[in-house]
Amino acid sequence: MRAQYPEIYAGLAHSLDDMRLTLFARIANILATTGNDQNIQADTGKVAAKVTTDAIAKSSASLYDEVGLDTLSLALLADVPIHRPLHLTHNSLIGQWRWLRQVWRHCVPLTYPSRPDTGLEKFAPHPEIVEAIRHGRNNAAIALLRQSFQKLDSGQSDKTCIRYQTFLANLTLFCPFIGTELLWRQGLITAVKDRRLD
Repeated sequence: MRAQYPEIYAGLAHSLDDMRLTLFARIANILATTGNDQNIQADTGKVAAKVTTDAIAKSSASLYDEVGLDTLSLALLADVPIHRPLHLTHNSLIGQWRWLRQVWRHCVPLTYPSRPDTGLEKFAPHPEIVEAIRHGRNNAAIALLRQSFQKLDSGQSDKTCIRYQTFLANLTLFCPFIGTELLWRQGLITAVKDRRLD
């Protein structure tokens, strides 16, 4: 993962304000590679809105060590648009961690033997999520992501598994570790060889 997302690991050396911008810029870069980068607003993702904390670690690296990247990413992006100040609390971190645990418990046991031949390319980010990100409304994009998970978790039939795989593609925008792991378990992506093991 370090080789795949070097900008995230570089961002851990900076403040939470800068880490938040790094995470949002990563999402914009992913959308750019899928041809969905048009009209991302000029004022979003360029000014570091202040991130304050409530008696928890005040640096990106410390929070990364304590809660992991996916929980940190959701906590930094979920509550307000990127250009607004954010106050992180212990409860918000716990809430994000609990939701990711629920996603993991729901998704890991699922196996779909009929996997598409085209791989992940077929499952582009949902247009509503792309539109929210274009306008700097990362909080709205994550709310849409949660809604799509609620539909999956409600037990509605997904015989073609497209809804599930699209959810995983959307999840990977905000949670690269858990999203990548679940996509790999579904056979939609292949493992990236760890260069440190060469």
